[in-house]
Amino acid sequence: MLYRRKSTSGSTPPSRRCSSVSDISPLDCSIEQAASGQQDEVMVKKFVNISVLERIRNILRFDAINLESTAVRNSKMLSLSEDQNSISYIHHYGVDVCFTDEYHSSPSQLEQYRKIGDPEVDTLLSEFKSFGPFDDVISAAAVARDNLKSNVTTNRLAQFYRHYEKIPSWVDFDQIQRGIDVFLAYLPAAGCALYYRSLVGGFSIPKIVEVLKSTRYLVSDRQKTLYRLIDTGGLLAACFAPTESRLSAASLRPGCRGWLAALRVRVLHAKIRRRLLQMKRRDDDGHSVQLWDIERNGIPINQEDLAATLLAFSVNVLIGIEIIAGKPLSANEQHDYLALWRYLGWLLGIDTPESDHMSSNCDKAMQESLPPIDPCGPSILHAYASLESIILHILHPEPSSCDLVTHLLSVRGFFAFRAEVCRILIGGPLADGLGLPKYHCWQGWTVEALRIFVANFLLKVTVYTFLMCFRFYTLLTMSSPWFKAKTTVWHGDLQRKFLHKWEEGHSSRMSAAYKKDKTAASAKKSSSCPFSMVMPPQL
Repeated sequence: MLYRRKSTSGSTPPSRRCSSVSDISPLDCSIEQAASGQQDEVMVKKFVNISVLERIRNILRFDAINLESTAVRNSKMLSLSEDQNSISYIHHYGVDVCFTDEYHSSPSQLEQYRKIGDPEVDTLLSEFKSFGPFDDVISAAAVARDNLKSNVTTNRLAQFYRHYEKIPSWVDFDQIQRGIDVFLAYLPAAGCALYYRSLVGGFSIPKIVEVLKSTRYLVSDRQKTLYRLIDTGGLLAACFAPTESRLSAASLRPGCRGWLAALRVRVLHAKIRRRLLQMKRRDDDGHSVQLWDIERNGIPINQEDLAATLLAFSVNVLIGIEIIAGKPLSANEQHDYLALWRYLGWLLGIDTPESDHMSSNCDKAMQESLPPIDPCGPSILHAYASLESIILHILHPEPSSCDLVTHLLSVRGFFAFRAEVCRILIGGPLADGLGLPKYHCWQGWTVEALRIFVANFLLKVTVYTFLMCFRFYTLLTMSSPWFKAKTTVWHGDLQRKFLHKWEEGHSSRMSAAYKKDKTAASAKKSSSCPFSMVMPPQL
């Protein structure tokens, strides 16, 4: 079932090749096979017709804009479009997005999702005003679920916990395991894509930057920023690191490690949202005025922001792997990986249909007019189109975006190296928009120019060698089932070790922050939530 949204676009497409943000194949098996066969045919014809030098150039270059299989995906999308006159091409940071009314969402449609936060958890926190920054709401919900004598108040907590114990009809834990295996098998390329494409590209969206600035998340001093990045890795490890049975998906079953971690992060988002909406000031007339600008930025951490973040960890990683490898993952691997993140999105509070007739977390007043945003489902086409729609809507860098990018790339030093890698993986036009420097090699015959030439030349050689190592490793993983199986196990063991180290360090940092918090200290509680609101928002 495909969710198809209508927009107001109506221009006739020009007769030229459409390049887009990424390359995909549709979800349905018959369509996948057709797209795969069409893609192979296009690749073979292209390989036969080009020269030897051109073949070598294609193997050795990294191109974030002109991906090999883009034309195949757009061709398939156009063939499935009911109204060819509703197709338009939108140029955005070097990319011509093939915008279809049936798969993409218009800015006016996406703007509606900016008015919705997380109704289910927001309501819980409004009813349980005693929950503080360090309180573990999910543990309290688990206790309420097990309490046979629960009252009306605690019964709401129990209902929330039971709701997410009931897995949606489309979840297949065998497929979830395959999706985790995709992440583990391609962990080096996926990690590179997460940092250089998802964090830098995604978190430079101005409306998301406003939340990051208020919470000082990723914009505080370098050490605290590093801790936040490591905490993100901790969440991924909690969800993906193998258990004792060596089945990572076991941790995402109800009540298990990854399942609990996702729900706790969701509550953290709700606490931040609530705090930002509660902050007020007095105007010149003495009236109370809300500090957070809802008209400009929408509800903090709204459904579109959540969807953008989920797509940064899912579709954007698939694009990053394709850029690094020079070829996309198979349709089956993409399908499994997106199914994994669709399930995680459901746990994190993104409105996702639990069945054909039931939405998971939508404002009932808007439920009839506004379909679930469901960014990673139900098809691969829909997921990529969702990312393109959101990019067109809110990815318009401002000076605050440039400052955040510079800060992120400077966390552990080697700014020039990181900036050059980032430029390659996000593309030149967006890198220019984010203010990333260009390191030109040749600048003249002066002594200073020659010194710069040598430094920049060595920088580019180092970056290119770094990326080529990632390419060969990724291609070997793609081409050798034996090597892929070995790397999956090896990377899984690394994730498990990282999780152990992170839990130790994170626990000590949470304890220190907990002891400093006056509210927590006065309550005399023995423990805090692993994902606590350590730094309350400030405006």
